[in-house]
Amino acid sequence: MTVSGNLEVALTRCYYCGDGNEVILNTLLTKKCAEAVKAMHHKVVSTEPCPTCQKWMKDGIILITIDEVKSGKGWEKDKIPNPHRTGGFFVVKEGFVEKVFAAPKAVAFAKKHRWLFISHEAAEQVGLFASAAVKKD
Repeated sequence: MTVSGNLEVALTRCYYCGDGNEVILNTLLTKKCAEAVKAMHHKVVSTEPCPTCQKWMKDGIILITIDEVKSGKGWEKDKIPNPHRTGGFFVVKEGFVEKVFAAPKAVAFAKKHRWLFISHEAAEQVGLFASAAVKKD
């Protein structure tokens, strides 16, 4: 969003929920810096959670559904991993993660980082979509 001349302001997106996250502006008033900030507008630029996701991470663990086939190979090695998301977004208690996930490394990651990608099919199998539909009613 151009403010004036070589001054740009960008609203970045939250890595987890996709909502607005941080406001960035260039303090060095050059065209190069302004263009760099402009390129960040409506983009995920870090894995720092927005205030809403911070609260959810305090209350539980965020599970985000993905399609591993459509994600392609190597997505998990990127600085900011970007798999193909399928739209499922759930906040669950630690006990749920401990009960549902058999892989100790996944459980440890979820407890430490407060989020985890889960395949869409696995989310359906453990009833996340069904329980979310019930809670909306």
